[in-house]
Amino acid sequence: MTFTNNSLPFRAAIGCLLLILIMTMYHFIDFYKHLEEKNIREEQLKKMVKEAELRALKAQLNPHFLFNSLNSISSLTISEPDSAREMLTQLSDFLRYSLRNNNESMLPLNEEIKNMRRYLEIEKVRFGDRLQCEFEIPLECYDINVPAMLLQPVYENAIKHGLYESVEPVCIRTYCQPRHDHLEISIINNYDPDSTPVKGEGVGLENVRNKLFLFYNRKDLLSITRENNHFEVKFILPVKQKP
Repeated sequence: MTFTNNSLPFRAAIGCLLLILIMTMYHFIDFYKHLEEKNIREEQLKKMVKEAELRALKAQLNPHFLFNSLNSISSLTISEPDSAREMLTQLSDFLRYSLRNNNESMLPLNEEIKNMRRYLEIEKVRFGDRLQCEFEIPLECYDINVPAMLLQPVYENAIKHGLYESVEPVCIRTYCQPRHDHLEISIINNYDPDSTPVKGEGVGLENVRNKLFLFYNRKDLLSITRENNHFEVKFILPVKQKP
């Protein structure tokens, strides 16, 4: 009885400590659970914002391109009906690709280049021999995934600043080179500095920068060079190594 009475304060202290420990663990688990739920909600929100931004960037197809293409098709329907049908098919395929892949993140470079060739063929109907295109792409590059609809603003920019204000031919050259952990893509066009005012890089290339940041969370993947009357846009796209 004496031992029981003497140990009562000690047992009470131990009981209080255990109660405090249990309550602390409960609050810690509850806090961690709410924190995890908050992080999940934030990640979901970030993903939704990212997808919305990507959709907005992909939707910014220059309406002038569509109007000019339809006007060209209209002009050809009487004089060159076969060319008009071919151009209409190319335009339909180009728009179908754009709409079908509007929600896609990454696609093989082969698909992207194929659609860019359609785009350039459509523009070639308008500009004829003044627009020339060259592609140097090793076969091992074609299966590498790149962001969908990444290159179109670059070609559009080359045509706008190279051909609109010039009567001289413009050649757009596309080079690709696979590296150990990245893919290099260079798109180069010549321009006439006397007839083409250089007004910065424009909204199109700024959208490309934003898209690269959304995909790779980096701001150093795009470089622009003007030298010897040539304009070069160079991509360095990280490549996920296969196991």
